[in-house]
Amino acid sequence: MPKEINGYRIVEKAQGGMAVVYKGMNSSGFCRAFKVVRPDKAVNNPALCQRFLKGIQILKSLDHPNIIKALNAFTYVDDETGETYTVLEMDWLDGMDLEKFVKEKTPNGILPDSVKKICYQVIEGLQYAHDKHILHLDIKPNNLFRTKDGYIKIIDFGIAKIIGENADIVEGAEMYTTKTETGESTFKGTLAYASPEQQVGGKLTVASDIYSFGKTLHFLLTGTDDPSVEVTVEPFATIIDKCTEQNPNKRFAGFNQLKLALEGIGNKKERVCINPACHQKIAENVRYCPYCGKEQIAISEVTKKCPKCGRESPLGNSSCYCGYIFTSSVSKRWKCKSCYRSLPSEFNDNKNNYCCYCGSKEIAYVEA
Repeated sequence: MPKEINGYRIVEKAQGGMAVVYKGMNSSGFCRAFKVVRPDKAVNNPALCQRFLKGIQILKSLDHPNIIKALNAFTYVDDETGETYTVLEMDWLDGMDLEKFVKEKTPNGILPDSVKKICYQVIEGLQYAHDKHILHLDIKPNNLFRTKDGYIKIIDFGIAKIIGENADIVEGAEMYTTKTETGESTFKGTLAYASPEQQVGGKLTVASDIYSFGKTLHFLLTGTDDPSVEVTVEPFATIIDKCTEQNPNKRFAGFNQLKLALEGIGNKKERVCINPACHQKIAENVRYCPYCGKEQIAISEVTKKCPKCGRESPLGNSSCYCGYIFTSSVSKRWKCKSCYRSLPSEFNDNKNNYCCYCGSKEIAYVEA
């Protein structure tokens, strides 16, 4: 183990399947994480090193509060062994991954309200990555990190790909061999969470990450990846079923659609799905029915688009998530019924009692 990297004294080591992560601390007590390819894996394996470099480039292109931040990448020579490493420097996160958190804190699963809060953060991070045409492809509980203050960070983009690429063998992850109609297919990922198309080396899409998200959601609610253990809380159960459809085309079309289905959880106002074949009671403000996937209402009728960041917000919101303040599409001002003059704009505060021109009390707040 190196004694120091980039001015940080190494105080801790954690070894994964493909890489080693060192915790470094500087003289001020500030910590950083340094991730390097495991020397025993890197020997005579240039393809692994190339994939590690690709993962670094992908992670460096992402800047989102729910994705771990890559700060720097450089080569490092160990003074003791003379070995050269490619190092990824990242924020050090205090806390634990969700797999460890569930096993140690809530072995029978996390409460639905808490799972919903976790889901929103994961959805925000993955939607951001998908908007940049990047798939994670290894979404699972131990790749979702919970900080001590409850914030969720998506970690380990080691096998991430660009949308549309095919799944292939990725060195360093867990290997499984599965039998298919066309023969034998080997893939690297995590079997309990990988989509069917990922397992057989098929074309990867947004739906591949949505499948893994659904499996992860099942684990968070039950404490196990055993599919025979059913989720009984609705509409979580239905959302999981739709996420994990064998046919990618039957899953949610994207995380924005999944988020809208999730927003119905805990909403007391309900209506009946417009699909006659479904006719289930659903939350009033969701766009898609979580039971059948039928679109209930045009998005423009329930949301408005922010002119600053382009995100959709509920019509009732006075401001966007980015902080932009929505202005009313209908402007109003005071008008005197006696002299028929409109008051100056500085009087448009909805608190006037007299006309500033003639002194009449006969004034009204009307559309301009």
